[in-house]
Amino acid sequence: MIKSTFYNLPEKKKQRVVEAIVDEFAAEDTSRVSINNIIKKADISRGSFYQYFDDKMDLVEVLIKYYMIAFEQKVNEVITVSRGDVFYTFEECFTIIAELGSGERDGVVFKKLFSNFYSSNTIVAEYISKKCSGFEEIDNMLATLSRKNLKQQDDAYFDNVTKILSIILRRAVREYFVDGFDYDTVKKRYLKMVDIVKYGACA
Repeated sequence: MIKSTFYNLPEKKKQRVVEAIVDEFAAEDTSRVSINNIIKKADISRGSFYQYFDDKMDLVEVLIKYYMIAFEQKVNEVITVSRGDVFYTFEECFTIIAELGSGERDGVVFKKLFSNFYSSNTIVAEYISKKCSGFEEIDNMLATLSRKNLKQQDDAYFDNVTKILSIILRRAVREYFVDGFDYDTVKKRYLKMVDIVKYGACA
């Protein structure tokens, strides 16, 4: 569990720790992530590290939150512009994720994260199965989306539509970062699938 002492750090020091964690995941296989390397790069003591974190699974949470915060900010901009249009928002989600992972370091981290989400015997999969109770940023996004252009506005229908769109998005992200398909090919296929859902679900 990430401890309050980490969240209460001065912003500059906290960011230094976060950057050290991201760099370590970019440099090493997830099975070889080194606390010693993180401590050295972040310029903190081992005692301080364990005042902030319990174990390596906490590092995965830091890593995911690092990108999720940026993702939420970008998605909120899209939601504002589109007035919460569910399909336009999901269309843009793939572009946002691709841009967040466009740097050399970030692309490597994204590939490792997405390839290990459902793999066995990795700290990423272990975090998802043991510590992750969901992603608040995604829940916040879904809560602000509009239902007005759907055939039905009830919760069950809306949940089914967004679940289908989420599955399509995860598949596109995996194709791009893990399978290595080029951006234009993946985006074209993704948008086509979103359109299929849209024209089946809109009033």
